Amino acid sequence: MQNTRTSTLLSLAFAALSLGMLNPASASSTLHSAPTEKGYTVVPEHAQPGKSRAQVQAETAQALSKRGPNALRSSNYPPMPDTSGSTKTRQQVMDEYTSETPAQRKARLQMFRG
Repeated sequence: MQNTRTSTLLSLAFAALSLGMLNPASASSTLHSAPTEKGYTVVPEHAQPGKSRAQVQAETAQALSKRGPNALRSSNYPPMPDTSGSTKTRQQVMDEYTSETPAQRKARLQMFRG
């Protein structure tokens, strides 16, 4: 009986603390819940200052200068990582496969089987 009462009180205390933490967290937002049909109110005074127009334009110019004029197209997002290709020619790769021993071939094929 005592154990049940303690767990109930702890649950109620936790719920009260949780509900108390929700209100201050939403104070930094421009949208606040309201008991209306819409369900929220807009408070523009709570908006946080962001980047200025000049800062955004400078970042855009920097991105364009680094990655070229196609950097901001949607087909380029996320940016592809720079990968360095193999320096071997096709013939060199084919020669490696033909010159490997049966044990090396078995080990290579076993590695790709998982």
